[in-house]
Amino acid sequence: MSAQHTPSLTPASGVRRRRWWMGGVLCLGLVCLGVLGWRVWRHEQVVHHMLHPERQAITDQERALARQRLPGLREVSFQAADGLTLRGWYVPSRNRAAVVMVHGAGANRTWFLDEAVALSQRGMGVLLYDNRANGESDGDTQSWGDHEQDDLRGGLDFLQAQPDVDPQRLGATGFSIGAYTVAMVAAQDPRIRAVVLKAVWTSLPDELLFMAGPTGRFNAWLLGQEFSWAGVRLDRVHPGDLVAAIAPRPLLVVAGDDDHDAPMTVTRAVYEAAREPKQWRLIPGATHVDYERLGGVDLHEQVVDFFSRGLLEAPKGG
Repeated sequence: MSAQHTPSLTPASGVRRRRWWMGGVLCLGLVCLGVLGWRVWRHEQVVHHMLHPERQAITDQERALARQRLPGLREVSFQAADGLTLRGWYVPSRNRAAVVMVHGAGANRTWFLDEAVALSQRGMGVLLYDNRANGESDGDTQSWGDHEQDDLRGGLDFLQAQPDVDPQRLGATGFSIGAYTVAMVAAQDPRIRAVVLKAVWTSLPDELLFMAGPTGRFNAWLLGQEFSWAGVRLDRVHPGDLVAAIAPRPLLVVAGDDDHDAPMTVTRAVYEAAREPKQWRLIPGATHVDYERLGGVDLHEQVVDFFSRGLLEAPKGG
């Protein structure tokens, strides 16, 4: 019996194996490039939405409802401190006090309608306006509390010029990006005599790091670069470092205990960094979009009482 013979590979079979291997590597490379390209495209889409949100127009029904619920409402426009034109609603004051209300990302002035009604019923003037790049205001970049500080300063200038308003009795309330804005301006502008912050972050860099999630610091750095290229100055949005300067003016900080965009622990850190007089309000079950609904009448009454005490008592120094 002859011994078994195992044939050796021929040159042709070796070439075929190499081609199959190279083809597999090429396919894997194309798949990786495709995934990377999709991730880059997705990243750009997310950043574009964050910086250039789709405008939420004021509908005819919303305008009619606002006029019905806020007697005396006027359509107004004013200039931000950097010259941009902003548009909103103003209800004159009946007790010489007035509150400016600053909404969050991708929203418009209607966000604070229920609270504005509560304040107006107590006799306070209210200014609700669309942030830049939102609603009916000019601008194309939402800067997450950076240039919105110029918007708020323009709103304060507007209120200060109203004959029905005492410039020593101005308050401000903000939600999310609006809370960034109010916190930063109030820490530096003594015209704001009482402050309400809802869903406020310690700083914009902290929030971007949180948004980066499992990808961590590299993606946060990448987001920060995109924001910087769009003209957003991250170092101008850090309420946690400046909130103590609001004292001795009164501060109310509001958080939702189920808010996954501005976690309660983060908002609480801003509260802890502030000095007295200050108040804390936690809304059970509230996500980032549930503050007004779940807070309801109780929250509105607390805010109205807070501003009544802060603005209608004799003005204090500070």
